[in-house]
Amino acid sequence: MKYRRLGRSGLRVSCLGLGTRGTFGAGTSEEEAERVLSAAYDLGVTLFDTSEASARAEKSLGRILRSKGWRPDRGLSRKHLLEGLRGSLRRLQLDYVDVVFAGPRPGPAHSEGMDPTLRLLRLEELVRAMSDVIEQGVALYWGTAGTAPADVMDAFAVARQLNLVAPVCQWAELPPEPRLFRQLGLGVVTWPPLGPAGEESPGHGAAKGRPRCPVAPGELQPLAQRLGCSERQLGIAWSLRREGVSSVLVGAETPRGLREQLRALQLLPRLGPAALRELEPLLGGGAAPP
Repeated sequence: MKYRRLGRSGLRVSCLGLGTRGTFGAGTSEEEAERVLSAAYDLGVTLFDTSEASARAEKSLGRILRSKGWRPDRGLSRKHLLEGLRGSLRRLQLDYVDVVFAGPRPGPAHSEGMDPTLRLLRLEELVRAMSDVIEQGVALYWGTAGTAPADVMDAFAVARQLNLVAPVCQWAELPPEPRLFRQLGLGVVTWPPLGPAGEESPGHGAAKGRPRCPVAPGELQPLAQRLGCSERQLGIAWSLRREGVSSVLVGAETPRGLREQLRALQLLPRLGPAALRELEPLLGGGAAPP
C-alpha cells in the first residue's frame, strides 16, 4: 500500500480507501463484511468511508473496529453537525475521528440566486461549527464534502480571516478543481470513474441505483489488455494519477474483489503519459461514490 499526505495536513492516508456503503450492502452478511474489512486492514488500507445516513454500515463497522482494536483514519459528518457527528461516533464506538467531512451539495439551491451576505453567513456558520468540533476533540481535521469550488475558496478565506480552523481536504468527484489543491493545498478524496461495484461482472453494482461509468462496457479493454490489468484496475490507477488526489475510495463485497482492486497500485509505474492521454477523453466524466 502507498500512503499520501491529506493536503497540507500532517495526516497520512492510504491512497486507496474502502467505501463501506458498497461493502455493507443489503445482501452482505456481517461475517462477509468483516472478512472484507480484515482483508483491507491487512493490505494496508487505513481510510474507511461511511455516512451518517448509513446507520447499519456504521454500527457494523463500529462493532468490527471495536473487536479488532483498530482506529479508522477518517470520519463523517453547532446543532445539526455536532449531533450528526456524535451519533456517528456513538455507532462507531469511538471517541473521535481524524477527519470529518461536511458541506452542502453544489447546485442552484445554494450557489445561484442567493444573497451574497446570506451565503457568506452560511459558510461562516459551517466553518465555526467545524472549528467547534475540532476544539471539542471529536475530530482532528475537517474537509469539505461535495461543495462548489467557489464555496470552498470562500470557506477557506473565512477561516483565515476569523482565525478559525480551515479545511485540509475535499471529498469530491474527478476531476478536482485545480485551485483547491494548488492554491489552498487541499487533498482530494475521490472515487474511481468505473463506479462502486466490488466485482467485475455484468451489471454488478448497477442494481444499487447508482450510475455506471460513462464509457461503454469493454471500451477500456484494449488498453487494459496491453497493460495486463482489468478495466476497473485501470480506472483506479488513472484516478490515483490525477493531480491533487490523496486517496481513492473503492467498494468491495468480498475479500477477493478488494484484492483485485488494490492490485491497481502495481499499475501506477506503467501508466505513462501516452496511456493517460488515451484515457482522458474516456474517463473524464464522473461516477457515484462507493
